[in-house]
Amino acid sequence: SSDLSYSTLLGGSNSDAATGLAVDASGSAYVAGFTASYDFPTATPAQSSNAGGNDVFVAKLNPSGNGLVYCTYLGGRADDRAYGIAVDAGGSAYLTGSTTSANFPVRNALQSKLAGGKNAFVLKLNPAGNSLVFSTYLGGNASDTGNGIALDANGGNVYVVGDTTSTNFPASGMQKTNRGSQEAFVSKIAADGSRLVYSSYLGGNSDDHGAAIAVDSTGSAYVTGSTYSTNFPVAGALQSSIAGGQDAFIARFSTDGNSLLFSTFLGGSSGTLGYPEAGQGIALDGQGNAYITGVTSSTDFPLLHPLQASRRGAMDAFVAKLSAAGTLLYSTHLGGT
Repeated sequence: SSDLSYSTLLGGSNSDAATGLAVDASGSAYVAGFTASYDFPTATPAQSSNAGGNDVFVAKLNPSGNGLVYCTYLGGRADDRAYGIAVDAGGSAYLTGSTTSANFPVRNALQSKLAGGKNAFVLKLNPAGNSLVFSTYLGGNASDTGNGIALDANGGNVYVVGDTTSTNFPASGMQKTNRGSQEAFVSKIAADGSRLVYSSYLGGNSDDHGAAIAVDSTGSAYVTGSTYSTNFPVAGALQSSIAGGQDAFIARFSTDGNSLLFSTFLGGSSGTLGYPEAGQGIALDGQGNAYITGVTSSTDFPLLHPLQASRRGAMDAFVAKLSAAGTLLYSTHLGGT
């Protein structure tokens, strides 16, 4: 049906941005983002007012979209932004993003203090949205941002992907050191937020960006993003070297986080700051096949059984499907002029 079920504005008298969305089994929508408004509409909030600058917000809308189940600010006196949200079967929302606030609200934290100029954060709200189950900084001595978040089905563990320029980001997994300027990172946090199960840099000698994450039934994390690194770590790659400029990447971690089950470049000979080539979203099916979408500026993006065989504009979307073993099943441009 082409009927619109609902549509609503959500915000206050200053700038408001929605950056993440999750939906539970009952059809309730959970929206996360950041707001500079001091009159953002709250309902049974964990934090009733904006603590300064941009604060994170989280809102749960009822299934019909005409009421707030809850809506709360979360943040400190500086700049706080949410970029990713996930919801578990019990209706608890999990968020990640970035904060420059030394007084960001923490609870049961594995890192209780801001370590650099900007750290990632990871937090869990209770189902009512009126208190934090846990909230922690995650980062090192420079700039860290959480961009994507996912949960595993069995243990309720939390998986975060993001970016770091820190040389001492907590890393125990596959890659323990920063090999360039900005690396991607992947971190697995125990269900109660108390400890890092594993944490790894992911990147090479240039700028790498971790955009999105998904987790299969075995607790294996799949991530996508973009890289300028010629020595980005690859394993069982369908494309083992960078094709030029910036390429998208797709990588799958082992369950213990100590190795890559596969990791590959995916891109053509273009890819610049203004005309990027980057993975931006990832999802899995029950068989562990990965579906990736993003943007490409290359005329020679690697294609297989494409719906659209050529680039139509300066940039097109792309959609690709990879098997659990990292084999390309299809890949296509998607876009207009």
